Parts: sequence; C-alpha cells; structure tokens
Amino acid sequence: MICIPITALNTGAALQDITQAEQVADILELRIDYLADPDLEKLLTARKKPVIITNRKNDEGGKFPGTEAERLQFLEEAVRLGAEHIDLEWSCGPQVLQHFKDLTRGTKTRIISSWHNFQETPKNLGELYTSMKSAGADIIKIVTHAKSINDNLKIFDLICQAQENDQQIIALCMGPQGEISRVLALLLGAYLTFGSLQKGKESAPGQIEAQVLRDVYRVCELKDADFRLYGLVGNPVNQSQGIRIHNRAFQHMELDDLYANFLVEDVASFMRGFKGYICGLSVTMPHKQKIMDYLPQIDPMARRIGAVNTVVKKKGTLVGYNTDVMGAIQAIEAITPIMDKNVVILGAGGVARAIAYGVVNRGGKLTILNRTFSRAQSLARELFCQAGELEEIQNIEADLLINCTSIGMAPQTEEMPVPESVLRPGMVVFDTVYHPAQTRLLKEAKAKGCRTITGVDMFVNQAAAQFVLWTGLKAPIEAMRSALNL
Repeated sequence: MICIPITALNTGAALQDITQAEQVADILELRIDYLADPDLEKLLTARKKPVIITNRKNDEGGKFPGTEAERLQFLEEAVRLGAEHIDLEWSCGPQVLQHFKDLTRGTKTRIISSWHNFQETPKNLGELYTSMKSAGADIIKIVTHAKSINDNLKIFDLICQAQENDQQIIALCMGPQGEISRVLALLLGAYLTFGSLQKGKESAPGQIEAQVLRDVYRVCELKDADFRLYGLVGNPVNQSQGIRIHNRAFQHMELDDLYANFLVEDVASFMRGFKGYICGLSVTMPHKQKIMDYLPQIDPMARRIGAVNTVVKKKGTLVGYNTDVMGAIQAIEAITPIMDKNVVILGAGGVARAIAYGVVNRGGKLTILNRTFSRAQSLARELFCQAGELEEIQNIEADLLINCTSIGMAPQTEEMPVPESVLRPGMVVFDTVYHPAQTRLLKEAKAKGCRTITGVDMFVNQAAAQFVLWTGLKAPIEAMRSALNL
C-alpha cells in the first residue's frame, strides 16, 4: 500500500487534504501532532480510506505540545472511534503497549509499534526487531536515517527477516540516500511505504510524492518476486529524467522491471553491496570512469573511450558499455555531417570523452577546451587532436560547438559556458545539458542564427540504446520521449 501522511496544521485543511489524498493513496496517516485543533471524530467520519492515527512524541520528531497523558488519550479515542491503526512508539515501554493491546482486543484497530533513528542506521537492527516482535504488536515499524546508499541494505535484510517470520513490517530509510528504500520496500514485502501528497507536504526527509510512486515507479503494479532492478548511479541524481523514461519504457513493453535512482558517493561500496540486486545500471557524473575498476568485463569501445555509462548483467557478470557516443553522434548527424568540420568540445569528463571519440571517428577536426587545461591536454593526446583552455574559444572558428560541461543545468539556468560573442550564424550548437531542454546557450545560439541540438535528443538516443542492451528488445522511443517532464 501507499500511505500518504496528512500534515495539515488545522482540521479544516486536513479535511481538504484527505479528499485530495484519497485519489492516490491506499491508506492515510493522520498526523494529529501537526494539528492545532485536532477533531478526531470529524476526521475519521470524513475519510473513506483506512487510516493510521499518529500523535508523534517530540523526542521522536513529533510536534504534539501537550503532556504524555494527553497525547496517549488521542490514541485511546482513535481506538474508540474505529481507526484501523494507531502508531505507538516503542519508547513508550511495555506497560503502555500492553495497555493498548488490552484496549484494542476485540476491535478492528491494529497497533503499529514504531522506532525511529534520525541520525543513522545502526548495525543492531536485527536485535531491535527481535525485541519488538517478542512484545507482540501487530505491525513493527523501523525507520532510520541513511548516511550512505548501503544503509538501505540493512533495511532490506530486515524486511526479508520479517517475511521469513510472517511478521508484518514497515521499514524505511529517511534522507536523500534512503529514497531507494521507499521504492523497493513494497516489492520486498513491506506492509506499506509512505509518499507525500505533494512537494512541501513531506512528513519525513526523502519522502517521494505518492503520485510518482504509483505512476512512475508502479510500486503497486509490479509482481513482488519477479521484478528486475535497474537504476542510475551518480551524485547528484535528483535532476535525472531516467526514472521517467525507463520506467515508461518498461511499462509500455509490459515488463516487470523497475528503474530507480542510486545516490552514490563510494562506488566501490555500492558495487559490493548492490551487485546481487541489480540487473543493469546507467552511470552518470562523477562515476563514469571510476566504475570501470569494478566491472569484470568492459566493451572495447567503452574501454577505448575510457568511460562507462551503461552496465549490463550477462549470465551473472557485470559488463560495461558506453551508449553516450551513439546517442550524441545520432543527434548531431540528424542536423549536420561531422566529416571535416571544425568541432570544439567544452569539457573533458565522461560525456566529453565519449563524444570526442565519436567526432574523431567520424572525421571531425577536434579541439577540446577545458577549465583545467591538463585534463583537456590528456584527452587530446589520446585522440591526437588539439587542446586548450576555455578562454581560447574566442580565437577558434567552430562549425560545431558542443557543451559537455554542466554549466547551464538547473538550477543555474542563467549560466553559459561561453560568451555570446563566440556564437555566429551558421554555427551548429549542441548542449548536452537536458534539464532544462532549452538552455540559455541554446536560446542565445538560436537568436544569433545558429542551428541547435538539445541534450534531450542525445539523452533519449543513449537511453534507447541502454534499453536494447538490458532487454534485447527494440526501444519504444516515442513512449520514452513522451515521458520526459521538462
């Protein structure tokens, strides 16, 4: 189930949010501690979906201003009014838990015994789970803060342990690096996952919008045991549109596959921990070169380029590929041939390496410019082309200008990698940034009479090539393009 927390500040606003949330949610959590004027009877009478009544303690991230006795009275009233669930903190102790077990006996109300850690994901979660299970609550809830992507693995193990014991559990990681747990929890067997009503109405850090969980990730549609996991490895990953286009492609082709974001700082640790879960990966900055150290096999083209943006599991072995070069060259040659053109690439990272390789392969006369000259020089030596610093663009007559830096990417949308003065009529300008689709560089280039190529064209092309590598099926390109939210 997808549960939407109602975090309104008064009963009237909460009633409005309930009506909106019930269009998406399977179950609601009414956060009584948020309300200045909690009217439980009115709220429970109005709702049409099952509810969890939560009146969170201050020392566990809640907002209830009254005494502990007053706080618990609201939970007692919730039982009397027929709420399907009440959330009772594990820290309340065995006597309080027993009191509510006695109170709910013979009613439809189920007790969720909850434990939260807002600082970390400790190692002893198995011991905590065993203690909570022995206390006899109906549902165990353990929520921690993820300090690294691998903290999610502790939560996954916990869910699997509960599955083996036939114990219903809610287990999640909070924070940006815990988002993956909110997607995978249901598919691994958790009782529910939490999704916000909309941005700005989250009840915990890292909460994903419920509509995205349902429509993009399809967490309520996929077959629990059969799904195949793909995803984006990078830092940052929150601006990527990969989750939209790949999940749309899987849905269009009726595949039980899921694509998620992995916010990864330490590639080595991630690959050790997650290699058993993943069937394939997209790789973005800053890991396109580093990830090669952890792949048993690398496609010859990717090795020549020196960067991997795609990982495929073949017969249990992870193999690295580069689809950036194909995506970029297809986008360019739809507008202009490359042979004998004066081509300037800005940047010397993973994307620049791939496109530079493709340009040289197609007979372009290439110059690589980078803020750090030594990196441009190193790449240029590999490809037997010219190199320089970014400022040298003023002195170069380019037929094709390609921005492979992140300059101009949201939220810094007013920035440009080069001054307007270098743009001239007839030039082709290609910006690999795709969020926004029309960067300031492209807008200024159009105004100067240049032909332009958006990062969207390259992004869709390379993603389609990834889809083919992962599935062996023809990519539904139009469905993928239609999923973009730009």
